Order: sequence, then C-alpha cells, then structure tokens
Amino acid sequence: MNELAELDVVTPADAAAESWANGLGVTRVLAKRLAWRLSIAELRGRMPFSRLSGLDRVLIPLSAPSVALIIDGVEQRVTRESGIRFPGEARVTATADRGGVSVVNVMVKRGLAAPMYRIGLHRGSVPVDPAATLTVLLAGTATVDDLPLPPGSALLQSLRPRRIVCESALLARFDILPAGDQPHT
Repeated sequence: MNELAELDVVTPADAAAESWANGLGVTRVLAKRLAWRLSIAELRGRMPFSRLSGLDRVLIPLSAPSVALIIDGVEQRVTRESGIRFPGEARVTATADRGGVSVVNVMVKRGLAAPMYRIGLHRGSVPVDPAATLTVLLAGTATVDDLPLPPGSALLQSLRPRRIVCESALLARFDILPAGDQPHT
C-alpha cells in the first residue's frame, strides 16, 4: 500500500524519486489511485517521454513558466497557465530550458475516468472544493492549516473543509471524473 494514501496534503518532499517507465527520467509520485496518478517529473534537456497505452495525460510546467513539447511531430509551447492534455500513446519529446524543469504530471486510465482541469490565479483565503479530486499549487506561496506549501504540493479530495491562504497563488484544480460522467462539449 502507498504510504501517502492516507495523507490529504502531499508535498514533493514526501515522495521518493523513481525512474520513468522508459528509464530516461525521474518522477516523484505524490498520489496514486485505481484510475489516476499524480507525480512531479523532472525534465532535463531533450527527453522522449514513455509511451503509455490506455492513459490520458495532463502536463503543467511547475518550476518554469513554460516548456517545449513535440507531440506527434507538432511543436507546442506549454504554459503554466494552460497546461496540456494528450494521449499516453502519443510520441512526445520535451525540451527543457537551462537547468531543467519540474512538471505536474497527471495520468488517468482511459475507460475508467477522464481528467478535467482548470488553472487560476487566487488571492486571500481560497476554499478548496471538497468535490475536487486534486488541487495543486503551481506557483506562489500559500499555507493550509498553517502549513507552508511549496510549489507542487497537492491537496487531495477530503470531506474536511480546507482553505488555502495566499497572497497570490496559481492553483490547478483537477476533477477526475468516472467514465460516462464527463460533461458533453
């Protein structure tokens, strides 16, 4: 059993580094459930991603404002304010700027669930929606229950009312919806 499973606030320092499936990079798994997984991956230079059949992925730059990805031959600049969703089967290569980049990496098993997310800048006392599967601090300084949160910290779904207190913080809210419960667009 994952020792992080009982925590509802997890920081990158709470998770040990482990290798990517292709062995070319390192990630820290902050939370893992039957249908999804949240990790912080480290990108250094030019790196091909592991191809992961049957998964949908969401990637958001964490330690830099943006990161360059080539997804199935198309180059895209992914920003912290927008992130990107792509299939795990895609051929993806990242090119990290000088010094490397940490990214939020959410993987969801297609057929079991689908990831929905939104990113926003918040100030003051921000209630955490108990219906949100995950809330991740992307940038800024914040606390929860007087505990300082470094960027990359995640608040996992909890019935306990929570508030993030911040001067200014960029937050990503993830709703991992069971298959068939996604809104139609």
